[in-house]
Amino acid sequence: MTTDFRFPIKLNKLPVQGLVPESASSAPAGPVEGQLWTDTAAHVVKFWNASAWKNPLDRADHTGTQTASSISDLAATVQGYRLNQFAAPNAAVSFNGQRATNGADPTAATDLATKQYVDNARAGIAGVKDPVRVAASADTNLSSLPAAIDGVTLSVNDSFLATAQATGTQNGLYTYTGAGQPATRRSDADAAGEITDGTLVAVAEGTKAGNQFIQTATPSGAPGSWTQTWTVYSSGGQTYTADGQGLELSGTTFSLELADATLSKSASGLTVGLVSVAKGGTGATTAAGARTAIGAVGKYTASVAAITGGTPLNIVHNLNTVDILEPSLKEVSSGELVGAKFVVVDANTVAVTTAASYAAGTFSVTVVG
Repeated sequence: MTTDFRFPIKLNKLPVQGLVPESASSAPAGPVEGQLWTDTAAHVVKFWNASAWKNPLDRADHTGTQTASSISDLAATVQGYRLNQFAAPNAAVSFNGQRATNGADPTAATDLATKQYVDNARAGIAGVKDPVRVAASADTNLSSLPAAIDGVTLSVNDSFLATAQATGTQNGLYTYTGAGQPATRRSDADAAGEITDGTLVAVAEGTKAGNQFIQTATPSGAPGSWTQTWTVYSSGGQTYTADGQGLELSGTTFSLELADATLSKSASGLTVGLVSVAKGGTGATTAAGARTAIGAVGKYTASVAAITGGTPLNIVHNLNTVDILEPSLKEVSSGELVGAKFVVVDANTVAVTTAASYAAGTFSVTVVG
């Protein structure tokens, strides 16, 4: 029997057992907010939120934060994805100082290469070898090595090139193992195919420093079973020599030679100091000093300021000598020499006195000393 309640029923928090919401395959008509309905098509209970029927389990309607630890399979699911399943990066990727390991050999031009691949590829390049420290251009005792080769004292694990062994099959690239010890062929030059016709090696030190040697013989097996022929392929470029005429060369650096203390050099260039009279200079830093040094006289000529009759007027000539010839006054307008009384005040000054007064510029004065 179905009872239709027209008004709300207060249960006063009494538990209700076996409550089954209205059920149908389509939603009830005219719902009110909070009304429940069992959707028998979807097999879920829905409620009316005043605008639509909502499934409380719908993820889209959830709010708030759910921590990763509360999702039981999150880590396993995310970690299960392969890197190639993620979107490709569109910026630089940092490895934070770590290595990428267990890579495959590259096949495309833009593939990354493993160290093993690079090492193998490099080892297969017989044409150009790592430099040697020195090249031996004379027969060397390879069974009991000397302390120095070509004037260079070698250290253990240095490499050298033997080019002139009495036994030609001994020529080749070697590793230095110590004075009195037997040399061993270098690891990249001890097997068939590692030294070819055209193999190049550069020399770092000794009399052949900067040279490149080329191997010109046809290989026939591993080094030691045939005679390698090494000749200078390149002498290391242009050689420079100082001419000894004021230019010196130390290593690769040119510099100027200074003849005496009158010359000095710095980052800004060459500076000429005091040059003595014997070398065509004056040995002085002032005109007066220069005249004194070379025994020359100086002359001072200038317009005279206003003169008050009977009052001495000082004239500063800066000739730096009291041994002067008698100065002269010349009237500017007529060119006539005028008599006046002159007194030497000091090495750079004379005083002139006239009987009458004259305006400035009336006379010019000449002092020779």
